Amino acid sequence: MKNNKKLIAIVAALVIAIGGFIAYLMSNSGEAEQQTKVPTGQLVNFSGADLREEKDGKLIWALSAEKIEYDPKTKAVVLTNMKGTFNQNDVVTQVTAPHGKMTGDRKSIDIDGGIQATNSEGATFTTEALHLDNVKKIWTSQGAFIYKGKDVTITGDKVSANMALQQLKVEGNAKLTKGE
Repeated sequence: MKNNKKLIAIVAALVIAIGGFIAYLMSNSGEAEQQTKVPTGQLVNFSGADLREEKDGKLIWALSAEKIEYDPKTKAVVLTNMKGTFNQNDVVTQVTAPHGKMTGDRKSIDIDGGIQATNSEGATFTTEALHLDNVKKIWTSQGAFIYKGKDVTITGDKVSANMALQQLKVEGNAKLTKGE
């Protein structure tokens, strides 16, 4: 119930922001009026906003993007050139990717196009695509990855990891190299 209220509040705030932006552009010139026509499709586009989840007053994750599209039918959110902040076990992980999609129920987030991640403990992580199970707070990749931590590099075909990138389970061609 709480998540639905948060989602409704976020959507309402976005609609108000979009309406204000359109009104501002329309009041500036007739030329702007032509540029701000609402598209005939079902998607709502906006920029300059972020999506977040908090629990007990603590930020769990936050997402921002150059462009965000919201589908009112499915409630899915598509993010272009996204940046994410994920907090777990007092470790902050920053993730960037060209594309992301969050389901309407917020139970999963899929990002792709080449992911770069770093955490506050100095670890770096790269892969082509990741899936976040937002219920279990677990990242999974379906492709090769490279993880570089303190004096260790781990590679493999697939990985599952906690949001802090502290606990990794590697599948296929796992390789651990110490001291680099």
